[in-house]
This record gives sequence, structure tokens and C-alpha cells, in this order.
Amino acid sequence: MQIAGFDVSQVVKIVVGLVVTYAFSKIASKILEKLFEKTPFPEQIEKSILKTSKYIVFVLGLLIIISMVGVDLTSILVSLGAFSIAISFATSNIIQNFISGIIVMGDRSFKVGDEIKIRTYEGVVMKIGIRTTVLKDKEGNTIYIPNLLFITNPVKRKNNGKAT
Repeated sequence: MQIAGFDVSQVVKIVVGLVVTYAFSKIASKILEKLFEKTPFPEQIEKSILKTSKYIVFVLGLLIIISMVGVDLTSILVSLGAFSIAISFATSNIIQNFISGIIVMGDRSFKVGDEIKIRTYEGVVMKIGIRTTVLKDKEGNTIYIPNLLFITNPVKRKNNGKAT
């Protein structure tokens, strides 16, 4: 049956698919939140994983919905593959710093308040983010250091005036 040029069965499939995708996204988020209660991950990493999982569920849901209404996914998947390769090349530094941020947070070599030195940068750690770590030097300057540097360079940490 058609109403205003739209096949009602196709519209129903799309609506049901969106509802199921939304519900599955909520269920996956709840499962991950329960898992995070039992793990020592920093909150920023947990938020990033939750957000990424929602995007993945949403994209998979859209692909399933598109397939359900009869669209051939082959050309879409080939295009997505080429697009993801181009994006990964364009954002490789960001991705490296993101992964390094997860490692830095999980490794806990230093924490907020520690005085550290890496390469020529020295200061007190003000914030450890997903992509950068923020230092405040002795002159009061704010220094943003890409987290990749903490993975590829030695870090000297001082606590209470004692090097560790």
C-alpha cells in the first residue's frame, strides 16, 4: 500500500529498524557501564568507549535498515571502505595521540599534580586528556603535549622534590 508516494511497509521497516537500533544501543551502553564498574579505567576512557560503541551500533543499524528496504549494500560498503582509509590517513596523528592517551591513562606513570620532564618540557601536570597532557611550567605558561610523546620518550617524574 502506498500513501503520498511512500510504500507503507518500507516506512514500517525503517521505523522498526530505528527503534530496534536505539534499543540495542541503550542495552549495549548499560552492559558496558556495568563492565566499567568492575574495571579501573579512567572516566574519560569509559566515556570514549561508550560514545564509540554508540556510533558503531548506529552505523550497523543503518546498514541493516538499508539492506531491509532492498538497497544493495555492496557499493555502499566499498565506498565506506575507501572513505575510512582516506580518513585514517588524514587523521593518523589524532588516532595515534588518542591511543597513546588511553595508554598514558591506563599506565598511570604520572598523575595530575606530579612534576614531570619530557624532552625540553618541564612542569606540573594539570590535566591528562585523551589527546594531550597539559603542563604548567615554572613561569606559569600552559604547555599542551601530544600524548604520543609520552609513549616514545622517557619521562622524568618528581614527587615532593624527589625524582622517581
